[in-house]
Amino acid sequence: MSDAEVALLPGWSHRIRMLFSARLWKSFLLVFGIPVVLLGIVVSFVSGPDDGLTVILGGLGLFGLLWAGVGAVIDLSGGFTAAYLMTNRGLHFRLGKGARGAADAATLVGALAGSAGGAGAGILARSEQDAFIAWSDIRKVTISEGGRYIQVRAGLGSKPIGIYCTEHNFSRVCEIVRGKPEPKASRPSKKHRPS
Repeated sequence: MSDAEVALLPGWSHRIRMLFSARLWKSFLLVFGIPVVLLGIVVSFVSGPDDGLTVILGGLGLFGLLWAGVGAVIDLSGGFTAAYLMTNRGLHFRLGKGARGAADAATLVGALAGSAGGAGAGILARSEQDAFIAWSDIRKVTISEGGRYIQVRAGLGSKPIGIYCTEHNFSRVCEIVRGKPEPKASRPSKKHRPS
């Protein structure tokens, strides 16, 4: 946090369990499932439908085992910690040691298995351990009242930040997120720009 930044409320952290989080399983399926299915479709056209199906089932099985193994280790050690700080400039997010270890393990297992995709996913996960989204960059906010969970996204193609709130700060965090500056309006094209 720089000198000009002011915290809007005290920072907090949340412990996340990998194997019992539906949100993390959904993310897993999006991150690993979509590329595996697309690769299977390409292989189906090149080598035939049986080979494509083998690639899809084998890839999903391999990544599923990796996910479950890493998740079991992390969950048995208490889960991993996500820390949050909301300032006048935006939202700061940081994952703790457990998540860093999971990313390093995914990189190592992917490299040992000769899987560029697995190693790359671990490296990508490691690079996204710390994040910041400025209030003016937020384009979409999804609030789950029952789970005290808020997801903010900066725009198409950006990685969303999932905010796990406490019982005590959920309503205040919602107020801050809802009260953020409006997203930047898209600029009109030159043809429609008023003169």
